[in-house]
Amino acid sequence: MSYREIEKAMKKLETKGKSLFLAQDQGFEHGPYELEGKTGDPDYIFEIAEKGKVDAFICQKGLAEMYGESYNTNIMLKVNGKVNPKSELGLDGDPHPAVTCSVRKAVDIGAKAIGFTNFVGSIHQKQIMEEFRVIQEDAHDFGLPVAMWVYPRGKKVKNPNSGENLAYGARLGHTLGADYLKMPFNGNVKDFKEQIRMAAKSKVVMSGGPKANSTKEFLKQVETVTECGGQGFAIGRNIWQHENPLAVIKAIRDIQLEGKDVYSALKRLE
Repeated sequence: MSYREIEKAMKKLETKGKSLFLAQDQGFEHGPYELEGKTGDPDYIFEIAEKGKVDAFICQKGLAEMYGESYNTNIMLKVNGKVNPKSELGLDGDPHPAVTCSVRKAVDIGAKAIGFTNFVGSIHQKQIMEEFRVIQEDAHDFGLPVAMWVYPRGKKVKNPNSGENLAYGARLGHTLGADYLKMPFNGNVKDFKEQIRMAAKSKVVMSGGPKANSTKEFLKQVETVTECGGQGFAIGRNIWQHENPLAVIKAIRDIQLEGKDVYSALKRLE
């Protein structure tokens, strides 16, 4: 499959040239404490994805297989993951997510893109990169774009969100062939612009991160990342943990696609 074909597939994950992905891989990665009340019901989250017309919904194999056919939304299937090390069920030491789904299975389920976490800086990074090579090549053979979660992690990593570490991670992800790089925004505009520069043709989407203190605070991040030239966002908790998730999606789109400021976008929530 030529890269031009992959670029065509990426266009299907965009609205007006920008991307907004709704993520709910947190139940696996973080644990049930993230999924209070109705947010623990996959149908509730899939409905947000469908009604909010996001460009893709990120989840693991089980959710995609059991619920995906019932909803009109693109699936970005996360094919690796790990248990929260802070949980009694998690493992100590540098992270090494298990590969939990093949690309062939993702295609059978109907996925339109593949997601994969790379903990750059982990002592297991050699194996992780070798696993990514197989996933990336298989995905491209099937015509599916690949998003890499780029998270500097490991005992040697003193400052995961330093500009230097994030820029290095961006170039590493690009060099390994990721089409999208899901990355943290550390609050420094210069650093984020350098991530985008190092990503080159790979498209940087901001990781939504923990629930923000306020919707206004989060939308300011959305505004800044958009102004920096970010491709878009992969957001979970700051949408589906909100009391009005569809209004939050519309507010994000106001900023991302229509060029509105935060205060105008906030009117969606009045």
